[in-house]
Amino acid sequence: MAGSFLSNFSFTLILNLLIKLFWVFVIEISVQNSLGAEVYGVYFESFNFGYLFFILLDFGLSNYTNRTVAGDPDALRQLFPSIFNIKIVLTLVYLLVLVLAALLMGYEALHMKVILFIGLNHVLMSMMLFFRSNIGGLHLFKTDAVISVMDRLLMGILCAAFLWLPNMKDSFNLDYFLFAQFVGYFGSMLLAWLVVARHGGKIHPAFDLKLFLEMLKKSYPFALLFFLMGLYTRIDSVMLGRLLPNGEFEVGIYASAFRILDAAIIFAVLLSGLLLPLFSRMIAQKESVRELVVESFNVVLIAAMVLPLSCYFYADLIYPFLYDAHQIYGSKVFSILLINFIPMAMGYIFGTLLTAKSELRLLNYISVAGLIVNVGLNLLFIPRWQALGAVYATLITQSLVTCCTFYFSLRYFKLRVYDLVNIRVILYVMMNIAGFFLIHTYLWKDGKGLLISLVLGMLWVFLFKIIRIDDLKKLISSKSTSSLSH
Repeated sequence: MAGSFLSNFSFTLILNLLIKLFWVFVIEISVQNSLGAEVYGVYFESFNFGYLFFILLDFGLSNYTNRTVAGDPDALRQLFPSIFNIKIVLTLVYLLVLVLAALLMGYEALHMKVILFIGLNHVLMSMMLFFRSNIGGLHLFKTDAVISVMDRLLMGILCAAFLWLPNMKDSFNLDYFLFAQFVGYFGSMLLAWLVVARHGGKIHPAFDLKLFLEMLKKSYPFALLFFLMGLYTRIDSVMLGRLLPNGEFEVGIYASAFRILDAAIIFAVLLSGLLLPLFSRMIAQKESVRELVVESFNVVLIAAMVLPLSCYFYADLIYPFLYDAHQIYGSKVFSILLINFIPMAMGYIFGTLLTAKSELRLLNYISVAGLIVNVGLNLLFIPRWQALGAVYATLITQSLVTCCTFYFSLRYFKLRVYDLVNIRVILYVMMNIAGFFLIHTYLWKDGKGLLISLVLGMLWVFLFKIIRIDDLKKLISSKSTSSLSH
């Protein structure tokens, strides 16, 4: 069983990395270069504006369905019709709220058209995720993994045709990009529905208000947390677009850097998905989580040193390699925004640990504080520093939120700071910073310097014994075995 668990996780991880990284680094960057900063800024602001209300499409229904069907596969036939019809009602609520909010924000015709198209795509994505929650509940993990990347695969094929076929590339515009997303989400949703229907998930008129209220009562803390986190991580681009006369351009520059950060954080997201059931089982069995927290922290620490330092010191090399325009300004935004990877990736460990302990009220309080700080700083910083102001606000907010989750994790689980930040870790961090700084400042500012800095970074990992691969594999395998046996 442990072998099956790790095999499924590895399959999902590899598939997600291959397809989603191809989407970000090949397709989406090409789209940004083709559309330009202003037009892509319109898309990115509109996407994040629609995403602020995404929780209205689900309210924890997918999580409830996944847990219920996993415990009793026969429940699929009974629950599916009612929950599907609840989703239809929530779709109408979402679209109504989205339109009213957009009107209140004063968006003009172009933005309204894009917001409505993105809203439709969000509806399809949410429905696809709901169907996938049933598939995951049926333990069809590899089927779920394939469907999880199908949307990006379809979008990528269409966008590649639009961007690079001789008779189409000159006419590529934002409508083509939105249409490709529509096809990707619709195709994935249809495939997921066919799988669910094959296993008994039939659609017919049914609406169980009592069931909806019961699910809402159980899932609203998760829904509120998701909403609050979405606000303080996504509202930056919306405020950039609304506060500045050249907002679309500034949002486009911010988006070019944020997409790389978003792609990098997939690593921490997938790791947290592995850690949550392990932490939950260990807490339920009153086992110490210290060893797993330390190993997870060290795994993230490696990426949290190498990636931000590379992007900070070699932004003038990396950003122009990816983007065709606005390279000086974009490199500066990119170099600082990627530092956010450190608190964001670390936050996934401690946030997951507190989630496993069901400290949702605490996490919601922390998220409210993060939202207040983020909005306040954006109001102060954006008019003065434009996109860089949003970057500074994000960095401060993410750092404060992660410090809070770190503090309460230490307090609730009786961990010591020294368990995580010991002499080996301090030396590892100092040698990485010194290595990147000295090589870039006094030796090479080109690809040779970056490569040597990366090699030295890996050397410090083994020299200071930050992570032992065999120990990590044994730890995950043993915890997975215990979790599955229970």
